[in-house]
Amino acid sequence: MSTSSIPALLDQAMRALSQGRPQTAEPLLREVLQRAPGSPPALAGLGQIAAQGRRWAEAEAAFRSSLAGDAAQPRVWFAQAQMLEMLGRPGDAAHAFAQAADRQPGWAAPRYQLARLLRELGRPADALGVAQQAADLAPQDADALQLLAMLQEEQGQLPAAAATLAAALARAPQRAALHHNLGVVLHRQGRHVQALAAHQQALALGLDVAEAHYNTANTLQALGRADDALAAYRRALALAPQHALSLYDLARLRWTLGHADFDAELLAAQQQAPSSDLAPGLRGLLLLKAERADAALQAYELAARLAPQRADYLDGQGQALTLLGRHDDARAAHQRAVALAPQDAGVLANAARSAFAAGHADEGLALAERAHQLAPHDQLALALLGVGWRLKSDARAAWLHDLDELLAVIELPPPPGWADIESFNAALALELQRLHTDREAPVDQTLREGTQTRGHLFDLELPLVQALRGQIAEAITQWLASRRTDATHPLLGRRTDAWRFAGSWSSRLRRSGFHTNHVHGQGWLSSCYYVATPASALASATHEGWIKFGEPDLPGPLRERLPPWRYEAPQPGRLLLFPSYLWHGTVPFDDEAHRLTVAFDVLPTPAA
Repeated sequence: MSTSSIPALLDQAMRALSQGRPQTAEPLLREVLQRAPGSPPALAGLGQIAAQGRRWAEAEAAFRSSLAGDAAQPRVWFAQAQMLEMLGRPGDAAHAFAQAADRQPGWAAPRYQLARLLRELGRPADALGVAQQAADLAPQDADALQLLAMLQEEQGQLPAAAATLAAALARAPQRAALHHNLGVVLHRQGRHVQALAAHQQALALGLDVAEAHYNTANTLQALGRADDALAAYRRALALAPQHALSLYDLARLRWTLGHADFDAELLAAQQQAPSSDLAPGLRGLLLLKAERADAALQAYELAARLAPQRADYLDGQGQALTLLGRHDDARAAHQRAVALAPQDAGVLANAARSAFAAGHADEGLALAERAHQLAPHDQLALALLGVGWRLKSDARAAWLHDLDELLAVIELPPPPGWADIESFNAALALELQRLHTDREAPVDQTLREGTQTRGHLFDLELPLVQALRGQIAEAITQWLASRRTDATHPLLGRRTDAWRFAGSWSSRLRRSGFHTNHVHGQGWLSSCYYVATPASALASATHEGWIKFGEPDLPGPLRERLPPWRYEAPQPGRLLLFPSYLWHGTVPFDDEAHRLTVAFDVLPTPAA
């Protein structure tokens, strides 16, 4: 046995470990344990050696014993966390990283790793706070800044994300991924020329991956450079032929350009990977949105054969069959989908719709109730629950749809500096018109014969859009404050002192244009603000161009049993606010002038 002291043996062992000589370190550590059983540093060293040898059970036991003897070892907590993550236990790893951070307040590394894991675990707000701590502790660390910027962008904090990325680029100007991420943020802000420059710099620095070409294509599309966008999407697919977002958004772009073969790349991807359900599944979704029910049904049937356990493909079949008027077949398809995914609120809601269409009101109501129980804030589930109550003459239908309390009709005042709302709307219309660059409506939206802007309108750094946003925000806050209290109500019961815009866009309808009856599935409070309206619509005795409330998206003759409750005139300067679960659509109009609107969804923060 060595005559060296225990501290000396530990010092020798740790130096051997740091030099990559575990075979020298291990006997020294075991000698320490013979002399000082339970020595936390020796156990930690043996845990490190076992982890290097991928002897995971041994490593975990050694780390646990070391920490049981001395919990104030941040480096051991950190090593244990790394091992736990490698073992596929992210929750346990996050706990261990948090322990390391708590025990060494000035150490950035465990906070960086903890923030990264919290993001993966679906806790973005917590991740953002921890990432900010890591960046504050290590302001020169480009990795910490990059993670912080990503979380800021995902939380909608776009100016902060752009500033963080600028700081990161000052420290790592040749890191292509930082330029790419900056391009994504600038794109979301509507700064498309700058976004394109950032994406091009990322590509020039060698970021030749599908995601980089995909996001470049999105920016090119926003700049109205459709041909260049098509080419960029195709470069992404050349690198990753099954890149789902590129396949989907390329087909969507080609639809808006009026290409008859808009799904050609999806068909090619299907031929290249005949055993994959990805392309036929995406194609089924797009064809369903395009209301090409026969083709959508065929695509979904192929996808379901390739992936028979995917409930969403049976769900798609059910929706296509409903469009075809085959209501009994649609109900059967949805029954199979529910059997595969009995806890999926979206599948249950669509199954409820099929049951209603097939004349089975009790079954539809039961399915809607299950969907609502699983996802209390899902607006489609609420809307279908309301349909069931109406069909059953349940008094709760009136409580859910109390339009006197839940529908606001507000004449918006002009922003500061504008004499009247008419002159403001005229200038706003010019600002919005420049954003409507497509030829056709998006394939996956509710409008027909018109166009819709991309991305989040209120994120754009456009002066009149931002002025409108300010006026709308004030109106929302005042209206919510004046509502009655009802803790059990799906809109009134979620009232908080804070809320946020969850999405915003502009729609422009042309002659014969309208919106199909729909709800906003992930919202809470929804809206429409009228910027410009054809004169004939304002004077219409038959409600041409007007919005209607209460008529569900269900086939006849069932729809005729549930007529609209109210029509509202699309008066320019008027803001409507209503629950996101409230069915609404518009009546087609016959006029050369455009009907131009701004719409948005709102969510309470924090969501109740």
